[in-house]
Amino acid sequence: MPRLFDESDERFELRPSTIPGAGLGLFARTDLPLGTMFEVIGALIRREGDSDRCSHFADHHKFRIGPFLLIPLGFGGMVNHADDPNLEKVFANERLFFRVTRPLRAGEELTFRYPDAALERFGITPSK
Repeated sequence: MPRLFDESDERFELRPSTIPGAGLGLFARTDLPLGTMFEVIGALIRREGDSDRCSHFADHHKFRIGPFLLIPLGFGGMVNHADDPNLEKVFANERLFFRVTRPLRAGEELTFRYPDAALERFGITPSK
């Protein structure tokens, strides 16, 4: 039976990213204190299994969680890369969360540092 994914969180909104060429980004609608967390929701699939091969269209957006991959289906999938990010990934069992690493003001874009393999896939050259 299909699972319904319908994320709603008044703390966030989507709008054009401040990062050139990034498309949409995730922005804080309210101030977010240090340590604020939110879950990256989505479909958890076995890495290199049939579901992984069938969802190749989403390869650039999948997160690795041990032997699994998470295909994000909510706000977490809209967080863009920055060399000086304001979020970090936190894993808890087979769940992925983003945690705020410094207090954020309403209106700020939320970012995290993509892994090196993702930077290469996207053609992003990190700042030195």
